[in-house]
Amino acid sequence: MQKQFQKTISIACFVALMPCLVLIMMCCHSGYNVNKNTIHYSDIEKIHFGMPLDSVVLVLGQPYAFSTNLGDHDLTCKNSRVVSDIKMTKGTDIIHCIDSIYQDTNYCCEANRKNMMNIKKHTTLTFTKTPINTLKSYPMLWVHLDGDYRVSSVYAKYYGVDDKCIYSLSPSSGFSDRDSIDNHITLFMDTTLFRKCFSN
Repeated sequence: MQKQFQKTISIACFVALMPCLVLIMMCCHSGYNVNKNTIHYSDIEKIHFGMPLDSVVLVLGQPYAFSTNLGDHDLTCKNSRVVSDIKMTKGTDIIHCIDSIYQDTNYCCEANRKNMMNIKKHTTLTFTKTPINTLKSYPMLWVHLDGDYRVSSVYAKYYGVDDKCIYSLSPSSGFSDRDSIDNHITLFMDTTLFRKCFSN
């Protein structure tokens, strides 16, 4: 009787712990390319400060999405203009889209109007897609463009048990002169993980 009771308890405990075990296995899974990115690390390393948009697309292909920041808003603003993660389609013209947004003077609030008078035009290109199952580890890649649609920085991040930057290319703080930028570039790379994430 006692053995039967112990066996029943053991089975009940195992069944109760199964969801936890599955969750742990999913979190520990090293799904580096779970977002099915087709970008190779050697191509990312070709992207340099000041590179024009068309050259970036030639090397990395079309981005998955793009976005920009439309400034601050009043606390009472009910229709904040937000331009984030605009999905790319076959006929999307990034430059035309961003230019149209910044030329639009239909401000949503007074704070937005004042802020847009001073904010510098910029664009963020997203080259990887966040997977539906975010319990798995995955990399993300962004290329930031300035107002002339030239590269201002490149950033790749690994999302996993410990989120971390795996690649970063940017000018030194406060430096933006393209003509003499070569000696003022800051590059960080977690070589092993970066190349493992973008090995396609």
